[in-house]
Formats: sequence, C-alpha cells, structure tokens
Amino acid sequence: MLMTLAVTASLVLTGAPSSGAEPVSIRGATIQVPSSWKVKKTNWGAVHVLTGGCDRRAMECRGFWLLGPEGIKYASENNPFRVDEPYHPSSGVMQCTHDKRYFSSPMPSKPSVSGLRQVGSGHKAYYRQWKVTCHTERGKPTKVTYPQRIWYLPTSKILVVDEWATPGLGAMLKRASWR
Repeated sequence: MLMTLAVTASLVLTGAPSSGAEPVSIRGATIQVPSSWKVKKTNWGAVHVLTGGCDRRAMECRGFWLLGPEGIKYASENNPFRVDEPYHPSSGVMQCTHDKRYFSSPMPSKPSVSGLRQVGSGHKAYYRQWKVTCHTERGKPTKVTYPQRIWYLPTSKILVVDEWATPGLGAMLKRASWR
C-alpha cells in the first residue's frame, strides 16, 4: 500500500516512476513505466499498459494504448487515423470508456487542446486532447466526461491513446529513448 502511494505521489509530482521502472517499447521508442503497471502486448502489434484497477462500470481498465500501423489503420471509424478527429476505431456507437451504461457518441468535433509535444530527443508528436461527454442511449448528454489525449507520430507510425488522464504519461513520453 505504501509503495503504491509512493509511486503514485512520485508520478503526480514529477511524472517519473520513483523506483522499479520497466521499459516498454514500440516501433523503436521506449518509455519507462512503473513496474507495478501491467503491460499487455496484442497479436496485432499494440501495447496496452494497465495503470490501475478496473471499475465494474468502466468499459476498460485504467491505462493507455501504444498503437502501431495496424491500430492507426483502423483508428477512425474503421478508417486510418486523422489528427483532426478523436480516436474512434468502431464504425458504430461505442460504449463510454468510463461507464459502459452510456455511449461515447457523438464524439467532439474540435479538440480542447492542440499542438506539438516532444516524444524523446528529436521526435515531435501531434498532440490533441478531446473532452468526451458520455450520452444515454437516446443521445442525452450525461455528467460523465473524460479527456481523450492523443500523441501521434506519423513518420514512426505510433499513436498513443490515453482516456484515463494517466499521471505522468506526458513526462514519460518526453523522456522516451529511441533506437
């Protein structure tokens, strides 16, 4: 319990793991994450980093995705990712990430934050943050909202998707190493 609190406090305050870091790599980029986080690789070249527990109402567990070409290919309604649109891989209505009783459609049309962010030395990513509002089955907005943060490196074919406002993720990406 104390170790978890120490790691969390370190991430919140500095964006860096306090100790016990584990390297996570995708397409030549490596970031260091706390060893308490679980790293799951898919058979389609993506990495799902689980950073915390799983709420029974949530559609997926706390964490973020590191996606390669296959994930980018189907990131926008079963079409290739577009930097001016939120990550929405399904061509249909998707359940709300934070509360599966609701839906994340319609997705926002404009990002709340837009710019470039450093991902290791010599690499800049398109950065977008979208405020996603979950809706009822009839399309009525609810009070359930969450940020969808995206770092996109088109040349390296890497897309990072975070829908849990993962503490310290931006700093971890900024310190990424490249081979």
